[in-house]
Amino acid sequence: MVSLELDPVRNRADHARLRSHSHPMESTIRHILQDFNRHSLAEQAAIDLPKRFDIKYALPVTMLPQLLEPHTDSHTVLQVAGQRVFTYENTYFDTPVWDLYRQHHNGKLNRYKYRYRYYLETDVGFLEIKVKTNKRRTLKRRIPWRCDYPIELTDADPRLVANLYVNYRRITLWNRDTQERLTLDYDIFYRRLDAETKVALPDIVIAELKRADHIKRSAFVEQMKVLHYHPQSVSKYCIGVCLTDDGSLKYNRFKGLMSQLGQYSMH
Repeated sequence: MVSLELDPVRNRADHARLRSHSHPMESTIRHILQDFNRHSLAEQAAIDLPKRFDIKYALPVTMLPQLLEPHTDSHTVLQVAGQRVFTYENTYFDTPVWDLYRQHHNGKLNRYKYRYRYYLETDVGFLEIKVKTNKRRTLKRRIPWRCDYPIELTDADPRLVANLYVNYRRITLWNRDTQERLTLDYDIFYRRLDAETKVALPDIVIAELKRADHIKRSAFVEQMKVLHYHPQSVSKYCIGVCLTDDGSLKYNRFKGLMSQLGQYSMH
């Protein structure tokens, strides 16, 4: 039995500082999103994907208009209380020696990820447990959690502690014909909890396509092929660990991705 605890007060302070100035792309993005029909959170939840296949891309944030505009007729955008762009706050748990990160780095399947996710605009929080199976399917379980009390888990490593905070903005599109969900995450900010290291990635967008079955024909995948971008193994958690690390952890598996992100940040 492991008891996880989290004090969200520090995260609120970082959130306030981070959002004191909006991202330079925000106005353009909101203008383009006005051309989309909307779907509600209830409609989206009806097509929940707790067991899914996903495909990811790391892209320069300047491509966001180009990613959105071709899909105004085929996709709808999530809208809640008039908002179409949302703030996500994740706090990840790992052991003091970063066992879960090391498993990901070493390519181990049937691996776990534990995080607290808070949705700022809707004031809802969950503990999320994600499993990457040996069939490369992602399984996700969510437990409502307000962080005002410890939460007990029976099958987790008892050494788990909160170690990395991640804040970003998300757009969620939905294709009703293929039942695929496309999320676009940008304006990413990291804070390493044990060392107080902070890193911002304002020049990156991470696109993730999620479906209940293997992704076969997809307008977004075809768009990426035309633009000469290829699917990648992209973990916001592993990126954050690498960027905020003091050099004590290996990151050979992610060197190519980290170099790519560095090139995007130069433009």
